Amino acid sequence: MLRNKRWMMLIALALLLCMTCVGCNGGGGEEPAEPAEETDPGSEPEVVDEGPVVIGSTFTLSGPVAHAGQQAFEGAELAIKYVNEELGGINGREVVLKYYDDEFDEAKIPMLYEKLITQDKVDFLLSPYTSPFLAAAPVVDKNDQIMFCIAADSYVANDAFGQSIVNIQMDDQWRGGMWWHDVVDMFVNFDEWNTEGAEKPKTVAILNLEISYGHEIADAVVPYLEEHGFEIVYHEFFEPMQSDWTPVVSKLKELDPDIIFQPHYFEDCVRFVEKCNEMSYSADYMIIEGMSWDPIAWTRPDFGGLDPSIAKAGFFGYAVYKEKYESESKDYLAAYVADKYDGIPGNDLICGFMSVELAAKAANKAGSVEKADLIDVLTSTTFTLAGYDYTMNESGGNGADFNWGVGQFIPENLENATTDANDWFCVWPEKYADSAPVYPFTAW
Repeated sequence: MLRNKRWMMLIALALLLCMTCVGCNGGGGEEPAEPAEETDPGSEPEVVDEGPVVIGSTFTLSGPVAHAGQQAFEGAELAIKYVNEELGGINGREVVLKYYDDEFDEAKIPMLYEKLITQDKVDFLLSPYTSPFLAAAPVVDKNDQIMFCIAADSYVANDAFGQSIVNIQMDDQWRGGMWWHDVVDMFVNFDEWNTEGAEKPKTVAILNLEISYGHEIADAVVPYLEEHGFEIVYHEFFEPMQSDWTPVVSKLKELDPDIIFQPHYFEDCVRFVEKCNEMSYSADYMIIEGMSWDPIAWTRPDFGGLDPSIAKAGFFGYAVYKEKYESESKDYLAAYVADKYDGIPGNDLICGFMSVELAAKAANKAGSVEKADLIDVLTSTTFTLAGYDYTMNESGGNGADFNWGVGQFIPENLENATTDANDWFCVWPEKYADSAPVYPFTAW
């Protein structure tokens, strides 16, 4: 009996030793794995998926000038599509847009841009729409970021922060009045296009905006006109969304200026023209910015505009869209607008598009989204964009040779004018002009 117990203990011990040896072999009795091969120093490194390039911005999608802000947003979204489908993204990466509605409220903008930079970790930025972009500029510069401007109507931020602010729309000569350069230059050179023997206009009334843009217009346009013999007989500043233009129109009827110049947002331009029509008033030459901001909606009451018989009555404005300007992206944008609206791109749509377009083209050329690399290519390259050329000057503005142009609707028959854009023409400067201008104002 004792002998049997000893045999059983010996067998149990042998089994335990076998199990221990199996555990030392790494499990399952498999041979140890072969050591990994060393990486060839000359081979391509493994590609790491960096994810999309994120462009951050705010847009005025609600609030007092939402009409224009929505057009800028539509242009930016279309440019994202263009960059992804036509340019292959940015350095092969998909581009996406991260944005917030700023409601045209400058007090909200610094916080929103801090959030875009520090929380959303965007790669670079677009600006808010028009003058509120000044509220974003200090945040952008403080965080050592770069911001591509949408319809930036001031040069103040460039004076303060330089090349952190990519101001596509302005140069350092005309500053906030840049898009009016060609318009006032046309009237200074009145005799060059005056084929009807009309007397040259001499007096000007300016209905300006009480924002940075309005004061920079005054700084650029007023001295230029006065230096060339024009008399400014009326110059007042108004807050956006003027409630009643009746007193102003009454004053203009009394003063009877040759030229009315109203550089205002779309909604105010519509209300002003409606009041002029109601009070049977017009000047010989009426320069109305609303027509230029959005020629798509200008002729359509259902879009907030005017009846075509009023909207196409011979107003002058700037003409960003130019048939004779050669650009693949211009043609892409024009085809989109023609198909969707049976119209032509307005300023807001074009500027929203160009901000994304320029950012993408600069990043692709630089092979980087880093600020220093972007500035390097922006200062050394002239980019052909959907509206005009851009190359960065020393303060971040546009140092290229570019023109906004002067535009008019010129229908064959004003009473039967339609809402389409087949009767939109560039009338100045000569290199872009595809029609002689209509003047004086056709009236109502």
